[in-house]
Amino acid sequence: MTLPDWIIHAVNFVVAPLLGWNWLLHRKQSKQDTDIAVLQTQVGFHKEQYRQIMGKLDDIEAALRSKD
Repeated sequence: MTLPDWIIHAVNFVVAPLLGWNWLLHRKQSKQDTDIAVLQTQVGFHKEQYRQIMGKLDDIEAALRSKD
């Protein structure tokens, strides 16, 4: 039993490209999810550094005010 030619052509020219496009979108989305996770980690790190620096500056300001 063989498949009709139109089914073979449909698979070659419609189904296969759609599957390839779907796979490409999946890869891009996975990469974007990874990039977002990395950026969120960096933002958290920078926020913590900012808090530490602002704490040190507050301590310096308090020390300078107490000298007056």
